[in-house]
Amino acid sequence: MTKLRVALPYIFLFLLTALALDLANPFFDKPARDGGFFLYAGNQIVDGKIPYEDFWDSKGPGIFYINALGLLLGGGSRWGVWLVEFICLFGTLWLLYNTLSKRWGMGAALFGATLAGLGLKTVLGYGNYTEEYALLFNAAGLALFLSMVDVERNYWKYIWVGALFGLSFTFRANNIGGLVAIFGAIFFYYGFKRHYAEVLRILLATLAGFALPLILWTLYFAILGDAWEMIYASIIFNFSYSAAKDREWLDIFGGFGRYGMGWVGWFTLLVWFGLVIRALVNFMQRKVVVFETFLILWFPVEIILSNLSGRNFTHYYISWTLAVAVYSAFAFAEVWQLLFKVPALESWSDNVSVFVSAAIVVMLLIFSPTTWSRYMGTIRAGGSEFIDPVSAYIRDNSKPEDRLLTWYPEMGVNFMAGRVSPVKYLYYPLFLDGSLTKEIEDRYYDDLTTNPPELILDCSRSVDAIPSLDATTREAQYATPGVKRKMYIPPGMDEVFEFVEQNYQIENTIDECIIFRFTEN
Repeated sequence: MTKLRVALPYIFLFLLTALALDLANPFFDKPARDGGFFLYAGNQIVDGKIPYEDFWDSKGPGIFYINALGLLLGGGSRWGVWLVEFICLFGTLWLLYNTLSKRWGMGAALFGATLAGLGLKTVLGYGNYTEEYALLFNAAGLALFLSMVDVERNYWKYIWVGALFGLSFTFRANNIGGLVAIFGAIFFYYGFKRHYAEVLRILLATLAGFALPLILWTLYFAILGDAWEMIYASIIFNFSYSAAKDREWLDIFGGFGRYGMGWVGWFTLLVWFGLVIRALVNFMQRKVVVFETFLILWFPVEIILSNLSGRNFTHYYISWTLAVAVYSAFAFAEVWQLLFKVPALESWSDNVSVFVSAAIVVMLLIFSPTTWSRYMGTIRAGGSEFIDPVSAYIRDNSKPEDRLLTWYPEMGVNFMAGRVSPVKYLYYPLFLDGSLTKEIEDRYYDDLTTNPPELILDCSRSVDAIPSLDATTREAQYATPGVKRKMYIPPGMDEVFEFVEQNYQIENTIDECIIFRFTEN
């Protein structure tokens, strides 16, 4: 019975992780645009290329190298990356469960993990996002902080907390909401007690740990001769990107709309309001608790950071996962105490634990039959990979050494077809007014004309975010009300149009994507 009681919660977490990663299954689906780019970047690293020098994006280096690790583990297969995703997400849920069960009991921990998993499934989509991998490091930093939140003078542990959030930062700068809330909680708690020297010591220790991964990455890229490019792309450029679009204040609530976690996010917000009321009562009684202060600050910080760019992409709200787990577990423990007058930590017997764990495992299996049938089909197929018609056509109608330019930057096609792009700035012209520099535009045109690709894949009509390279298609786009007005058209784009018109002809059209082939003049 003891072994079963111990194993059942982790079986549930295993299944919950598989459920969250359902759409990321490489057997059934192609990668999303961002995930496809990261696969391409990882493959380029495996082939000896240098991020920011041979290919460029405004993300931290962590996402590129973790994709390279996955491809190495999988022998070039997407399944290797999927395995790394699974390990990171399962590790996150495992850390959350263990941390929350120690603080509020198994019932609260299971409730928190369940809502976190359901919210994660809603926003994860096709997976392989910067926010996704960062969850593991944030969960480890959070677990370490909560283990010592009521104990003073753990400066070495605060160094580790900073280092873990520093690793998270190297995937995406917005991923450190938990660390910002920790800083705020420490400042208000010790400041309230007038222990200003203690505030300074803790903050310095945490910042020292935070700086460590950044220093190591900078030294690594300095050896490669690319340190400044890494710093500019992953940190400095992001400020111009975030400021490149006017937006309204209400945009920060995008995560509660159709792009966010839905009812899970609203439930978390409701718990936060309850915490605010309780904190105000405690403050009036001159009682300030560091953990409570942390919870008051944490969710608002996550909301703001996930919406800094003013662009509502569903994967931005992956970073809410940890907050959902902790706030939900807190709510469970409070309601349990209110109803039964006994702390949830003390009231779960072994038999209750076994029954509840078994019940939620069965419920997960019953209410998600499509997910498990898809996994069974994957196992029967031997773990092969889906390839979409466009990628298959490119692969079958070009040579491995031929270069492929994707005009709407679907780098997943380059990855699946095994074709390298001729340009460094792969996301041109999908920049924003105010973020695109002349150096980027000039370099793109030089790369394109100096080493013309054999094929160009133009999928702009499928999204109407940029003008098509085909004049007839472009005219139809411009004639569509509102389409051209929503596009950012850089000054030098006409030169690209002219170059393609003079040197390429349309060979085929598949799924609204036009395929151009280079013609020898």
